[in-house]
Amino acid sequence: MTAIIELNNVSVQFHQKGRLITAVNEANLHIEKGDIYGVIGYSGAGKSTLVRTINLLQKPTAGQIVVNGEVIFDSENPVKFTGLKLREFRQKVGMIFQHFNLLSEKTVFANVSFALQHTQITDEKGKKRYLTKNEKADKVNHLLELVDLAELSDKYPAQLSGGQKQRVAIARALANDPEILISDEGTSALDPKTTNQILDLLKDLHDRLGLTIVLITHEMAVVKEIANKVAVMQNGDIIEQNSLIDIFAKPQQTLTKQFIETTSSVNRFIAGLSKTDILQNISADEELIHLDFGSGTVEEPIISLINKNFDVTTSIFYGNVELLQGSSLGSLIITLKGADEEREKVKKYLAGTSIEFEVLSASNEGGK
Repeated sequence: MTAIIELNNVSVQFHQKGRLITAVNEANLHIEKGDIYGVIGYSGAGKSTLVRTINLLQKPTAGQIVVNGEVIFDSENPVKFTGLKLREFRQKVGMIFQHFNLLSEKTVFANVSFALQHTQITDEKGKKRYLTKNEKADKVNHLLELVDLAELSDKYPAQLSGGQKQRVAIARALANDPEILISDEGTSALDPKTTNQILDLLKDLHDRLGLTIVLITHEMAVVKEIANKVAVMQNGDIIEQNSLIDIFAKPQQTLTKQFIETTSSVNRFIAGLSKTDILQNISADEELIHLDFGSGTVEEPIISLINKNFDVTTSIFYGNVELLQGSSLGSLIITLKGADEEREKVKKYLAGTSIEFEVLSASNEGGK
C-alpha cells in the first residue's frame, strides 16, 4: 500500500545557547492510509518535533516530506509551499493537544465553529465560497453529535470535565474533514478511565471516517490499546519500528522492552516473585520457567506435549492471554520438575519452537 505520509531522512536542529541541538536525526517514517501509528518515547525524545513536521508546524533542517503523494518539503530541491497553499493543506491535517487549547471565553459550539471561519467550499459552478452561517451551524452540530457532546453546545470550557474538553478539541480538529489526525499527547492530562473513553472515540472515528491517525505518547498502554504500528524514539532517533504485534512479540531494543514491561502483567508478576522466597526455595530437580507465546502459538497444547513426551511434571504458576489487533499473545510461568537430563531435553525442545522461554529459578539459566 502507498504511504500517505513519508518522512525521508528528516532532521531538525536548533541553536540553543551557542550549541547545536539535534532534536530529530535522519528519521524515516512511512505511514499508510488508515494506519493508527503510535510514536512513543520519553520526554525529549523528539517525537512531537518529528510529527509536527508532517504539517510543517515544525520546519525540518534537512530531509524530505511527502503527504498524499505531494512533496511539501525537500531540503535538496526547495518547493514553494507557503501562504494560502500551506493553510489549505493544514486544514486537512487535524491536531489535538495535551491541554486542549480551547478558547475559554467561547462556548463549546463557538470553539468548534472557530475552526470553520476560513473554510471554503467549491459550489456547483466551480467557484470557491465561504460557508454560510447555517452551513457552519449544521457542520458544528454534526461534529458535536459525533463526539457525544450535542447537549453541551452552550457550555463553556470551565464547565467541562477533562474528557469533555478533549472531545471538543477532537470535534474542532475534524471540522475541515481532515484525512490525517495527529494526537500530540492527547490523553496525557486525563485519568485512566477517561483516557480509555477518548481512545475508544478515536478508534470509532478512525473506523467511521477512514482517518489516518498519528498518536504521539509516552505511554505504551495508549499505543497498545488502538495502534496497529509503532515507532520508538530515543534522543532524536527512531530506534525501532514495526507492527504492534511484532513490537510486542519480538522487541529488539532495550527501551522498547522497557516500555512493553510497563503494560505487562506477567512482568509485574515476575517482579513480585523476586520479593518472595519462592525462587530460593526451588528444589534441585525443579525449575521455574517463563514461556511467551506469539501469534499462532497460543493455541498449541504445549504443557500437554511436555508431559506426554518427557519424564517431567509441570505445574502452572501464572497464565495470561492478550488480544492485540485481533492476534493472541500469551504468557505462562510453570514449574518443571524432573531429572536434569529430562529438563534439558524439554528446554532443547522449546528452543526448537517459536516459543520464547526464560528460566527464572535461582540457577539463572536462560532460553532463547
